[in-house]
Amino acid sequence: MLKFAVKEWAELISGPISMGEQDQRVFAHADLPAVNDKLSITLRLKIHKYSNWPIIFHKGTEFIIRTPILQLVSNKSVLHARFSGNWDSNVGIEVPDDGLLLNKWYHIAYTLSDPEKRLDIYVDGEWIGFYGITNVKVHKVVFNDGPLHIGRSENNLGINGEISNFRYFNWRLSPEEVMEDFINETPKKPIVYGSKIALIHVYTGKYLATKGIKYDFGQKDQQYMVYAIFFYFNIK
Repeated sequence: MLKFAVKEWAELISGPISMGEQDQRVFAHADLPAVNDKLSITLRLKIHKYSNWPIIFHKGTEFIIRTPILQLVSNKSVLHARFSGNWDSNVGIEVPDDGLLLNKWYHIAYTLSDPEKRLDIYVDGEWIGFYGITNVKVHKVVFNDGPLHIGRSENNLGINGEISNFRYFNWRLSPEEVMEDFINETPKKPIVYGSKIALIHVYTGKYLATKGIKYDFGQKDQQYMVYAIFFYFNIK
């Protein structure tokens, strides 16, 4: 009998919305994409001020039931990413070491997979840390059917800041998919005459540049520029 995994995702908050310590959005397990053994969450986050272990999101009926959970270290802006395992209810990492700046938008991605035995964290499309399960035959990630809290949970207060583009996926996003999500979340400005634009390679995040590079395509070893031409059609 063949089994097919259906990839589903939902944008739970488009936003941006302001969040205080007492604010929360709650989503029932049945209203989320069905998760088997993998999940991912992406969001845009801006922290206004520090507080005591504030919750960004937490799925579970109790604080020790926490797959997934993301909060900030007390009175810092270091990401505290955790999940529950069958050997320990509090497993994960803290990143980045220097924390996030206040009053600045960041794109955060949390990806978790039991088959791959790992938790990964990305900030602005860049992989910044992971936790790997070493006892792979015995230790497993414990998922749950509790509600998903964005902001305040039953036991902890929420963040002081703003959240937008909160997305819940029932698979582990690849680094390329995280980068695509980050690029698509970046605030966009209209392109007008005189605008400066850059071309970016989606999978690496690297920008196309010609400064200081000469291409041997002509008799005079000329350096070639890249031009983008935009057409506007007014179709009625």
